[in-house]
Amino acid sequence: MSSPIIKVHWLDQSRAFRLLWLLDHLKLEYEIVPYKRDANFRAPPELKKIHPLGRSPLLEVQDRETGKKKILAESGFIFQYVLQHFDHSHVLMSEDADIADQVNYYLFYAEGSLQPPLMIEFILSKAKNSGMPFPISYLVGKVADKISQAYSSGEMKNQFAFVEGEISKNNGYLVDGKLSGADILMSFPLQMAFERKFAAPEDYPAISKWLKTITSEESYVTSKEKAHALGSKF
Repeated sequence: MSSPIIKVHWLDQSRAFRLLWLLDHLKLEYEIVPYKRDANFRAPPELKKIHPLGRSPLLEVQDRETGKKKILAESGFIFQYVLQHFDHSHVLMSEDADIADQVNYYLFYAEGSLQPPLMIEFILSKAKNSGMPFPISYLVGKVADKISQAYSSGEMKNQFAFVEGEISKNNGYLVDGKLSGADILMSFPLQMAFERKFAAPEDYPAISKWLKTITSEESYVTSKEKAHALGSKF
């Protein structure tokens, strides 16, 4: 049975990079269909021709014999599909059912629990630095700080403490002491939290070391080169 045609509908400066990394680590052949953000940093309308939500990444899988296509959306679901259908050698997904369940957990956790407080912190930081004139800027800053204190800042610390503990007890990785699909998917929100100074690396040494370890993978470097060639700044 021939392997399918795989296309990644990829938006610059987005979380879609993780999908390139996943496919490269599994040594799968794929095509990148690039899209550029508009002047308002929004995805272009062309993406809606591929999927109604117009978001990225989107994975297109086409059967070479029948021509039948699947368009897969949502990073966690895409990762789960790729690991289930293409990781035949169990490079990033374990044969052990219990360990596989742990990997799958993180595919949902990344967007369902970790990302929301980080996104709120990001939105609040944008509001505080929007360039509005005084006294509006002062009032917006006060409201943003209140929201952060009431929810997102504390919840973010809760999530980071959880991840720090999981990496510490799994020999430097999220699951089973070795690189898995969970590590690749979880990389982006944790990297961004450090880069945006929502959390300090010195406060989370296990996460900091883990990020250095996984981003030293050859597949990460390969994917970065592809993303940079397409104009990505990430």
